[in-house]
Amino acid sequence: MAVTARPATARADVRSRALRDARPILGFLFVMCIAFAAATLTLAAYAGRALPNVTVAGVNVGSLDEAAIRDRLTAEVAKPWAASTVTATLDDRSWTTTNGALGIRPDLDVATAAALAFGRDGSIAERAAAWWAAIVGRADIPFSMRASGDELERWIVALASDARIVPVDGEILLGATGLTFVDPLIGRELDRQHAAAAFLGASALGDRTIALHARPVYPAVDASGYAAAAALARSVTTALDVTAEGKTVHEDPAALATLLKVERVPARDGEVAALPQGAVAPRTRYRYVVGLDEARVASWAAAVGAILDRPAKNAGWTFRADGSLAVVPGQVGVKVDRGAFVRAALEALPRSAVASRTITPAFVADVPAFTTEQAEGSLARVTRVTSFETFFPWDAARWRNISTGSAQFNNVVIGPGETFSFWKYLGPVTLDRGYALSGAIINGRSEDDVIGGGLCQVATTFFNAVARAGYEIVERGSHSYYIDRYPLGIDAAVFDPGLDMKWRNDTPFPVLIRSSWSNIAVEFELFTVPSGRVVTFGAPNQTNWRDVAPDQPADPHFPPGSKVLGRDVTVIRTVAENGTIVHRDVFFSRYAPVWGGPAAPAPAAP
Repeated sequence: MAVTARPATARADVRSRALRDARPILGFLFVMCIAFAAATLTLAAYAGRALPNVTVAGVNVGSLDEAAIRDRLTAEVAKPWAASTVTATLDDRSWTTTNGALGIRPDLDVATAAALAFGRDGSIAERAAAWWAAIVGRADIPFSMRASGDELERWIVALASDARIVPVDGEILLGATGLTFVDPLIGRELDRQHAAAAFLGASALGDRTIALHARPVYPAVDASGYAAAAALARSVTTALDVTAEGKTVHEDPAALATLLKVERVPARDGEVAALPQGAVAPRTRYRYVVGLDEARVASWAAAVGAILDRPAKNAGWTFRADGSLAVVPGQVGVKVDRGAFVRAALEALPRSAVASRTITPAFVADVPAFTTEQAEGSLARVTRVTSFETFFPWDAARWRNISTGSAQFNNVVIGPGETFSFWKYLGPVTLDRGYALSGAIINGRSEDDVIGGGLCQVATTFFNAVARAGYEIVERGSHSYYIDRYPLGIDAAVFDPGLDMKWRNDTPFPVLIRSSWSNIAVEFELFTVPSGRVVTFGAPNQTNWRDVAPDQPADPHFPPGSKVLGRDVTVIRTVAENGTIVHRDVFFSRYAPVWGGPAAPAPAAP
């Protein structure tokens, strides 16, 4: 195999070209070697000292060793820092203290170590960049804070307590005086973690202001669960006038509040507004549900209608001056259409109003239950169906009360289906109306100087006439102790307020009442078309006899040595019509024992 050698001139050309190509690289390596040598010499010169122009929080510590750095930072950072004020703000509130009071101090150990380490850590590029920053005066190291003791923690706790706003539940309260509204209030609580970081996160010396952060704390009932219900409740309870036939019924907010149903119920998803991000939610959210109670509205409409009604008047009979009977014509009246009124109220009450509202209800005709034609047609059959008389010992004041009271019922007619009330027809018992002071039983004891004393005899006499005619007894009560001039077990005490004598005319014909009196007696007679009722009374059944207790106070209306034993008395009344029992009443009386005290001692023998 043949080998051909290159000429020497060719080899020289190659070496020359290689040297030319390597010159840039060799130059760079030369510069780097010089720079590295310079850096090495500089680092050696700054061993244990900060690089030149290095600052900590703007304080120049360049070229200083560890002890000098610490001394300078103590003098120019730590001491002024302790006296600097810290103002914390939250909305319109502010609180001011000092860093020293909070125990917040610059961490000199960390700052000193950072200053000495600057330019000595990291890659060659990072160290070179740090050196360049030092050379051009941009090597500023921020200081870090630390808190000693518990001053900062206690300050934040105090701030949290002072800044805290307790949330208030919205409330709609229905009470005896009407509705009470409590508007909801969103509370707040301090973000303590943010506050601690802000206090420790200073980046410069001097006084500083920190904006605190708070989180809203929502009540269990906030505006979204309260506002609509409260608005409806306020609308319903706006004053209302119901006007018709020249009469007006004014209803105030307290009265209208009784028509509402107010409920506080747990809120389901979607029934209340979503809470903002970061808000503190209650354990359970609630909402109010307000609405009209239709049953109460109907009852209210009936009561208002009863005031506005001009009821029909039943025909009846009366006595002429000569004692003969005459017809009293009936009258057609008008009454509120209850159904239409309820519908109008349910529509009008929820409407909002500025001051007041007015409802004008519709009326319908009210026809008498017993017409003039019926009264005329039955006049010939009217007769006295019962009478009853009681007697009393003569006393001018007692006679005055019995005669005045009895006169209130003379010629009164009780129509079919109507209920009689003793107090309703009697009216006020006052001296101006002719009543006098006389004896009566008050709280189980005889008392003098009671206005109208003796009216119980009027009630008892009237009750016995009614009971013997077979009418329905609605209310009757006995006297505290037995009075022997009245039938045993079928007396009728009255007291206002608290005890009435009531009966209902449960027959198809009116009942005409006639009362009369003398100086020792009172009588009631009832006139109507006879219903054929047969009334029987069983014999009084007396049980549970009770004697006077030795320490029982004497009653001043009983003479010494006299007494009436206490007992329980039951009397059964049976009312039959055409062979069918229509009423069976058990009249129960509990009489207490009463006496006039021990008998006077017999006079001594002469």
